[in-house]
Amino acid sequence: MKPVRIFIKVILLASLSVAGLVLMGVFARKASLGLEGKISEKQKNIRQWWLKKVVRIVGLRVDVAGQKPTRQKSALWVSNHVSWLDIPVIGSEGVAFLSKAEIRQWPVIGWLGEKGGTVFIKRGGKGASENASKRIAQKIQSNDSVLVFPEATTTDGKDLKRFHARIFAPAMDHSLPIQPIAIRYLDAAGNYHPNVTWGDESFMSNLITILGESTIHVELTFLPIINAEGFSERKQLANQAYKQIRHIVKPSLIAEAEQGKVS
Repeated sequence: MKPVRIFIKVILLASLSVAGLVLMGVFARKASLGLEGKISEKQKNIRQWWLKKVVRIVGLRVDVAGQKPTRQKSALWVSNHVSWLDIPVIGSEGVAFLSKAEIRQWPVIGWLGEKGGTVFIKRGGKGASENASKRIAQKIQSNDSVLVFPEATTTDGKDLKRFHARIFAPAMDHSLPIQPIAIRYLDAAGNYHPNVTWGDESFMSNLITILGESTIHVELTFLPIINAEGFSERKQLANQAYKQIRHIVKPSLIAEAEQGKVS
C-alpha cells in the first residue's frame, strides 16, 4: 500500500507544481516586485492556496490554536524548527519566507520564491546584517509577515535549542511586533512523530518516508504577540519568545510549574 500511496502523492505534487508555475506566471505583477519583495494580494492568495494544497496532499492534518494575526497586522513570525514541513504548514497560514540569496538562482524554485514574496538575503560581507534587517522590515511594513527560525537549525521537536538574538534585529531596530509560533508533529497516539525529523536522512529520503505515511497530525499554536517597544535588547526579545514557545513544545514544563505552585 505504501508504494501506491507514495506514487499517487508524487504525481499530485508534480501536478500542483505545474499549476503553481502557471498561476504565478499569469498573476505575477513584475512592476510590484522591488527591493522590498512587495507582491500583490493575488500573489499572496496563490502562495497560500498552493501551500495549503501541499499540506493536504502530503497527508498533514493541522489543528490551529490561538489568535492568528490578520494580514493587516503583519509581524515577524518566529517558530521552533523541526522539519522542512514547517515551511508549507506555517506558510499555509499566510506568511512570506526568508531565504539565502543563492536560492534565487535555482531553476523553478528560485522563480516561484520570488513571485511568492520570499525575502532573499545575502549572507556575509560588510553591512549584510543591517541590510537583511532593513529588507525584512520593509517586507513586514508592506503588510506581508515574514517567518524566521531563531534556532537556525532543525531539532527532534521534543525541545528547543537556543534562540539566536540577531534574528530579532528587524523587530528591535524597526519596532515591529513579534508573533511566536509553536509547532508539534504527533502520531495517532499523541506522541512526537518519529518520521518527521530529518536526522541523518537526505531530503529526498525523508520526503519519501513522509509521503508513505497515511496521516501526520500537526499542532500549530499562535502565542501572544510580543511588542518590541517593551524591550531594550534583542536578547530579551529572544528569551521571551523562547519561553512562550517552549511551554508548548515541552508541555511537561507546565505540569512542573503547576506542581511547584501547589507545593
